[in-house]
Amino acid sequence: MRCCRMLLLTVWMLALCASLPCLAQENATEQNFVVNQEADRLGLLDKSALAIRQKEPDAAIRNFDFGGEYRMRFHNESNHRPSPTLANGLGLTGTDDNFLLYRTRLWMDATVNERVGVYVEILDAESNHENFTPRGNEVDRLNLHQGYADIAITDQLQLKLGRRSLDIGSTRFAGMGEWANTRRAFDGLQATLAGEHFDYDAYYLHTLSMRTHDYNKTNTDTRLYGINAHRHVDEGTIRDYYWLTLELDRVDARYDTLGTQWKGARDEFLYEFEGAVQLGRNPDQTDHLAGFTVVGLGKDLQGQLPGELWVYYEWASGSDTPGNGFHHYFPRAHRHLGYMDLFGRRNLNDLNVRWNYQPTESLEMRVHYHYFSLANSADVPYNTNMTAFAGLGANTSGSSDLGHEIDLLATYTFSDRLKFQFGYSHFFAGRYYDTTAGAPYAGDARFFYTQMSLKF
Repeated sequence: MRCCRMLLLTVWMLALCASLPCLAQENATEQNFVVNQEADRLGLLDKSALAIRQKEPDAAIRNFDFGGEYRMRFHNESNHRPSPTLANGLGLTGTDDNFLLYRTRLWMDATVNERVGVYVEILDAESNHENFTPRGNEVDRLNLHQGYADIAITDQLQLKLGRRSLDIGSTRFAGMGEWANTRRAFDGLQATLAGEHFDYDAYYLHTLSMRTHDYNKTNTDTRLYGINAHRHVDEGTIRDYYWLTLELDRVDARYDTLGTQWKGARDEFLYEFEGAVQLGRNPDQTDHLAGFTVVGLGKDLQGQLPGELWVYYEWASGSDTPGNGFHHYFPRAHRHLGYMDLFGRRNLNDLNVRWNYQPTESLEMRVHYHYFSLANSADVPYNTNMTAFAGLGANTSGSSDLGHEIDLLATYTFSDRLKFQFGYSHFFAGRYYDTTAGAPYAGDARFFYTQMSLKF
């Protein structure tokens, strides 16, 4: 009850704030907080910014923009709150919790001269009123979230150097994790080269060692690097070809992923394909060979049931040796594999149907359905952090049927700066949970949340 009263009071106060004049400009690079928003193609040169720097240098010098965001989200989690009593205590745990997440971001975007810009962002993320220890991506008190230089070396070559939150391609391998209260950032660099037929993005990145009440340091034991080539086709069409490598020193593993993503439309039909083969070295020092595939077909609906309808099949390989299947790196998992975040992209089949509809400029609705099953019955399900569910081992799965998930989401845009979300998800547990010895819980799980974001 106390948690609900605080939620209502905060909503009323922020709604009142939204009616006041804007005190600072909104950062032009800020990402929309709506879950599952389609990512912009990474590496596209900011042509308008470059034009200002090069053609009107006097107007660009010493230009400062300040902005921020306050976000609050209430969680009601039934049977899937991480449990401290379980090994790798994520997924379907049988644990309930109610809590509030708060996040404040303050940023400065500065143009130093006609070719150099600087971006700095402070983030403070907190969790309150929970009964169990918060997740690792829920609390990060007053930290430097981003701080990087944006350098236009030539008209075609751009360099971004420093700490940065970014998306790579479809975000199935690396993304900023906007859903997470702490977001995700990397230390390193990105070079973008614009060509006549292709644009190229090269990355060398480290993850961060997250410290809840201390400065987040560079994790030099983890390296993510590679190249993404984007072919020029037409607006709205994606043709990406990439090589991405992940090195994990602590477990002495290396993964090299070679893949492609095609996405576009033909007449009223939509399509998406992404696939990759993954080579390298497993933590047990055996050779690594894995892969994943995504095939999606969609259609713009007209008539009495308008909107956009997609049908997807997504597969990621497992292995007879647990832990040696496909590795999904650092994705925006919440966007792709269900809003309850029960599974990571390893040893997984996901047949899903997505209906998205925007009846007015202010209201957007989504209804998504997922059916999950194991790709290899000798292997186990995996959590979003690539750990085995409940610490289970090889040949323990009683069934490949993991279950069904339904996600309902409504987003209401109150103004340019204030947005609300209301979401409900239900997971119908499959036969895996009541036929597998060691599974901690065999019932259904539910998730209700409300979210508010105020930009200033």
